[in-house]
Amino acid sequence: MHKIAIFGGSFDPVHKSHIQTAELAFKSFNLKKMIFVIAYTPPHKTKQYAYIEDRVSMLKLAAGNMQKTEISLHEAQKLETVYSYQTLDYFNSLYTEDEIYMVIGSDSLLDLPTWKNIDYMAGRYKFIVAKRPGFEVNKNVKYLDRCVFIDKETEDISSTEIRRLVKEDYKKAALLLDKKVYNYIIQNGLYK
Repeated sequence: MHKIAIFGGSFDPVHKSHIQTAELAFKSFNLKKMIFVIAYTPPHKTKQYAYIEDRVSMLKLAAGNMQKTEISLHEAQKLETVYSYQTLDYFNSLYTEDEIYMVIGSDSLLDLPTWKNIDYMAGRYKFIVAKRPGFEVNKNVKYLDRCVFIDKETEDISSTEIRRLVKEDYKKAALLLDKKVYNYIIQNGLYK
């Protein structure tokens, strides 16, 4: 049985920490494949800033050199909120011989108990958890037994912060993004 990782997010924009997390997950867990799933509107967010087509283009630029990855529009094409358990069930139906994992940050681990149908989801799937600065994992966190952890801490980068910096300080924003993604944002006038 091989491991398939589902890495969902708005990727608005995709940044260095997203790619670092994906690379570390590959190295740590011998993944067969990683599927980046672009959300239309994640359940915990209310607004998107770049069109889906732009987010796909930026993700292709950022992850273009990574082997064994693909980008899925499964959620984005539905034009509505899709819950994580639904996405994992969808990919489980496509990869019936493989084990499905979901990539999350340690900040999201604390929120797992609030996720829709989390008991069902945690009973069927496992989580690859990327350690984020400032988010210590408490040993009493629910569903900890369904998690595997990336040993190395990822950079503390926020898409929200990048969007703000694009408006205020292009040079600082450039440090947090793949050069090709940064150029795409500037050339297409995103986040102004």
